[in-house]
This record gives sequence, C-alpha cells and structure tokens, in this order.
Amino acid sequence: MKTDKVTREDLRAISIGETRSFTLPTFAACLSARAQAATLKPLDGRVFTTTIDQDTLTIHITRYEDDNRTSRH
Repeated sequence: MKTDKVTREDLRAISIGETRSFTLPTFAACLSARAQAATLKPLDGRVFTTTIDQDTLTIHITRYEDDNRTSRH
C-alpha cells in the first residue's frame, strides 16, 4: 500500500501471522515506521518484525503472537 506514513492504527490492524507492505516517500519514513512497530511491544504487547527494501522504499511488517519467533515450525 502506498502511503505517506505508517500509523499505530495501521500496525494495530495487522493480524497475527499477517504481513503488510507499505511503500513510503523516503527512507526516513521507513525508519520511522520501524520505530513505531518497536514501540508497540512495550505499550500493547504486540510483536513485529520489519524488513525495509531500500530500492523501492517499502517496509514489510509482520505481526507475531509473542516473542518466540524462532520456535515456529
């Protein structure tokens, strides 16, 4: 989805196990989105992983149920 920024509401709308992609206008906006995802863990207990594609300025955000990402089969 192409957008100017990723909001907390956008992140809260991601279901467990779902990955959403956001194309942003700048790399700084991608870093800001990554920071937003990191701040939701202490606030809401939501756990996300993020990957940024620098060529397309796209951030891929995946939500997990808990912090046991490495134990998935």
